[in-house]
Amino acid sequence: MKRKSIFYALALCSVMSVFTACEDMFDLTSSSVQYENNHELDSPADSLYSVVGILAKLQGIADQTILFGELRGDLVDESVNTENDLREIINYNVSPSNKYYSYRDYYSVINNCNYFLSKVDTTVLVSNQPVLLYEYAAVKAIRAWTYLQMTLIYKSVPFITEPILSVADSEKDYPYYTFEDVCDYFIDDLLPYVNTELPNYGVINKIESETMFFPVRLLMGDMYLWKQDYANAARYYAEYLYLNQLGTAGNGIQVGGISAQTGDVTGFITTMSTDENITVIPMSDSKLHGTTTNLNNIFSATDYNEGKRPISPSYAWKELAESQDYAFKQGTIIRHLSCGDVRAYRDYGTEKWTDGSYSPNRPQEDEWYLVDVESKYLVNSKYSANYSLPVYTVGNVYLRLAEALNRVGESELAFTILKEGVERISIVDGVFDGLYIPTAENTSDKGIHARGSGEVALNDEYVLPDYSEFKASSVEPTLTYYLVNGTYYEASTGVVGDTIVYITTYHSEDEGEYGMYPVEEWRNPDRKKDKESPDTLIMNIYPKNYLVEKVEDLIIDEFALETAFEGSRFADLMRIAIRRNDPAYLADKVARRKGDTHPRNEELFNRLSTPDNWFINRD
Repeated sequence: MKRKSIFYALALCSVMSVFTACEDMFDLTSSSVQYENNHELDSPADSLYSVVGILAKLQGIADQTILFGELRGDLVDESVNTENDLREIINYNVSPSNKYYSYRDYYSVINNCNYFLSKVDTTVLVSNQPVLLYEYAAVKAIRAWTYLQMTLIYKSVPFITEPILSVADSEKDYPYYTFEDVCDYFIDDLLPYVNTELPNYGVINKIESETMFFPVRLLMGDMYLWKQDYANAARYYAEYLYLNQLGTAGNGIQVGGISAQTGDVTGFITTMSTDENITVIPMSDSKLHGTTTNLNNIFSATDYNEGKRPISPSYAWKELAESQDYAFKQGTIIRHLSCGDVRAYRDYGTEKWTDGSYSPNRPQEDEWYLVDVESKYLVNSKYSANYSLPVYTVGNVYLRLAEALNRVGESELAFTILKEGVERISIVDGVFDGLYIPTAENTSDKGIHARGSGEVALNDEYVLPDYSEFKASSVEPTLTYYLVNGTYYEASTGVVGDTIVYITTYHSEDEGEYGMYPVEEWRNPDRKKDKESPDTLIMNIYPKNYLVEKVEDLIIDEFALETAFEGSRFADLMRIAIRRNDPAYLADKVARRKGDTHPRNEELFNRLSTPDNWFINRD
């Protein structure tokens, strides 16, 4: 048997196991059921147990997906406690013996999805409702998400849409798909189901079952985002947020008290919205009840690892958090705390935060992964007491909407999501046609950045970027303007090649500096008088994408602050590097994990400057 067919044969074994028993956490007091190859799923009971079985299989790829998404990024780093399998992922040299290397479990999910989709009867009605259609759409979405994760890890994978039920099936020659191919296929595959409701089985193991499924609109948004079709990506993200009336003022952490004597921060108030989690992979709370996550023991110091966590947050992440300005109003006084973005406090607790200092409890500068002085372990709160691993949250969906809006030229709207926030999404002309945009009438004063940086509206430094920092080049004037009744009118396009032309003109009769803005949105950082040649035009040349990339840099930083350690960091960096056609963008971020106080890892930078090295080699 060929090596690749071994993986398929393993998937073949798993397709039967999913229908013979459900994990305990998904146990719905049913006896086991064995399905034959010709068994049709034509009843709600069949469908229920099949879908619940697929959800149980998703648990098997949860940790692996998050680890490959974070350990290849810039927000975590190895320590003296890092086990070899994790160290290999961090250093991009994963061996076939690595316990996270196998993609068998992904095909276990996919093959069970394929089996279900080939057998289910979507025409069955219960109380005049097409209940099996809900499951059909949900399973299609699970399959699409699983394939996308695989291709972002392994680059190209065998693409199979029919169940493998025999050795002969496993030995067929299947095409290999990249993430571009996967997006093309599943955009068409999912389109008919964007309005199909998700299944609802009530509460399972204290988790609302609706959050265990993947909204088709969000998957469509993701796939259009990867395809660089930003208008459609923005449309689907905004549609989902609009239909569910979700705003940015959800989770957050703010100053809760300040000492009157010292001015120190004495506590924080954490706000948690019950609507924040959109999709999670629910894990069991103990091995007795099913598949558990080991992420807490990887990202945190616990009794299990004797207080020596294998993976530490990187100094690059720490420095990014510290560099943010926490602004708030105390009475009539606006205060700015140098503790930085306090989502870092939420993600990794510290003994205390004080005005002007950030003090993680660590004995040595390079050993801050150790237990603190009170023997209370530093833990990652995202995995310490929550067995639901996040996939979609309101925060990460809004950031992806901002990313898409920015790339269609709506940089100001994208920045609104970060700073002012959105109470609700408005729609253009009342139809699902075109972009959905936040407006001044429905801002919330709690943008995504305010979730960790206080009252951002009080921060004069956190502003929409402009061209003031760009080192403009001056060339001989080639554009002509006419002055009529104090107004300048242009006589040419204002565009030269691949650049936008920004013009400054000065009049000899004016003693002060002023700039001419023939088009309202143009900027003018270089204002110079030239009295001896009063009609000279000084032409400054700027890249078209200068402002877009400056806002994009803020968005990618916000991803790091809001969604750190959730498994999406490497994909976020990869999307930016691909669209900018700049592999060095990703390579530089990852090679600077140790922060500004350490030199860049040149060996890693050079290796990651070749995109093929971003992925895990399957051979």
